[in-house]
Formats: sequence, C-alpha cells, structure tokens
Amino acid sequence: MPSTSDFVKKLYKMLEDQSFQRVIPWVPQGDCFVVKVHSILPHMFKPSNCAIFVRQLNKYDFHKVENTDDNTFGERSWTFCHPNFHADRREALENIKCKGGLQGGLQGGAGTRGMGPGMGIGPTDPSTYIQHLQPQITQLTATQEELSSHMRNLERNVGTLEHGLGGLERNYHEVLIEMIGFQRNMSQQDFVMQGLIEWVLRGGPNGGGGGSSGSGNAGNGGSDGE
Repeated sequence: MPSTSDFVKKLYKMLEDQSFQRVIPWVPQGDCFVVKVHSILPHMFKPSNCAIFVRQLNKYDFHKVENTDDNTFGERSWTFCHPNFHADRREALENIKCKGGLQGGLQGGAGTRGMGPGMGIGPTDPSTYIQHLQPQITQLTATQEELSSHMRNLERNVGTLEHGLGGLERNYHEVLIEMIGFQRNMSQQDFVMQGLIEWVLRGGPNGGGGGSSGSGNAGNGGSDGE
C-alpha cells in the first residue's frame, strides 16, 4: 500500500496485534476502534499527549463517536470511526487521505505548518515497543516471584508459630490438670492430719482404758495384805 500513510498503517497494524487488544481494540462490528488506555498513545506515536493524537486522527477525517454503552469499554474510553477504516477491509486504507492532501504533517520527517517533526509517527512498531518493555516486565516478574517466595516463608513461619502455640496450650492444660490433682491430694492430706491431731489430743490408743487398769491393780494389792 504505497499510497497509504504511515500513520494509518501503523494504527491498523496496532489494532491487528493481539497484544494490544486490552488497550486499543476494534469494536465487535469492526467498523470503529476504541482507545481504552490513553497513556499508551505517547509510547506508540510521536505526539506527547492524547490531544495531538486526536488532532492527527481528525486530519485524516476520523470522527470521534459517543459510546452508547460506557460499561462495555469504560467511561474514559474513546471510540473513532472512518468510512474506509475497517477490520476486514485492509485494502480500503489507500482511500484514507490527509485533509487537503497534506500527509507530511503526520509523517516523522516532513512537518507541516504548526506541527514539528516530533508530532509524526514513532520509529518503532508494536513488537519493538514490547521488546523495549521486556526488561521491565522481566524485572516485575522477578519481583513478583520474590514477593511470592517471601509470602510462602511467612506462611510457613505462621504455621510453625501456630504449631508451637498449640503445643504450649497442650502443656498448659497438662500442668493445670497436675496442679488440680496436687491441690486435691493436699486437701486429703490436710484432712488426714487434722484427724490424727484430734486422735492424739483425745489420748491416743491408751486415753480411754488407763484408769480402769490402775483400779484393778490397787484392789489386788489390798487382798494380798489381808
């Protein structure tokens, strides 16, 4: 497609890339596309903000349409349409022209009045952009793995503490049972000692029969004297 602008080709290629479906997809009918994540645009195109990107679309006669259902793509999403920009009509891209025939304003090299070279198309395609992000993705993945490992260690430590607390609780109950048994034995011993003391105070085993034995002996002595 030699007559198709780089801007339109890159936009179409980006929509074909499955890795960008979560940020800039086609609508189900394939006659419009939706920008769901605005922050992705400055990374893919030279304009440094979304307003300039929208102006570029307007120069190619793209029209922003109102979303009938914000729940489908989100309240902050943008939907754009063009009669010759369809998911299944790649050949129609040749019919998309810059208004007034000035395509240079959207190209990276030649800038039109009011638009410098920095407002053109970026030199990288989506796959190159993904490769550029790969080190960050790798670092994030490693950080996530490290956090997951730390969480697993914490879970093991918590399990060990719970097991230790369970053992302490069992030991506490065992000691408590032993203390209750010891107190019961002490009470029984106190009862026995109290009974023994009372028995001794009453005279012990000879306390009740000592007087009768003495009277008997005295009587016997009197009989002998006679």
